[in-house]
Amino acid sequence: MPESKVQATVAKLFTDHRDRLQQYLRARLTNADDAAELAQEAYLRMLRVKRADLIRHPQAYLFRIANNLLHELYTGRGPASGESLELDLLETDEPSPEELAALAGRREMVRRAVGELPEKCQAALALHWQQGLTQAEIAERMNLSRQMVQKYLARGLAHCHKRLRHIAAEERRTR
Repeated sequence: MPESKVQATVAKLFTDHRDRLQQYLRARLTNADDAAELAQEAYLRMLRVKRADLIRHPQAYLFRIANNLLHELYTGRGPASGESLELDLLETDEPSPEELAALAGRREMVRRAVGELPEKCQAALALHWQQGLTQAEIAERMNLSRQMVQKYLARGLAHCHKRLRHIAAEERRTR
């Protein structure tokens, strides 16, 4: 597929699904600006796909990229750990002190939320987030059924999401 056609396709995808993607990201982040930046980064990554013509479901692929960016953000890998998501001309290789403080705060909130979970739930999340294991691999390693691993991961993610929103709301009230 010619590069201009890829850009046109991604531009249309951007205009058609930007609001939904940002809404999806806002529901998982505490800051609307972060959601907008992650959405833009997802589109930029979509533009970098070498064989975009092989993507059967571009919208689903875009949301998968956004989900991967969220994973990178919360595990400390990827854009949030070493490069700014902002695309300004003054971009540097090093995060600013404010970005480092914000990242440290988010990591601490995640640690606290995960620490409130039962031990097996924590272990399943750690294997998934830190080692990138699939549900089947986690099930094998923990000697559990895949369905039980799904329950632990779903419970853990739901709890973390709920706690992070609650902690962020408390912090906004105290400022």
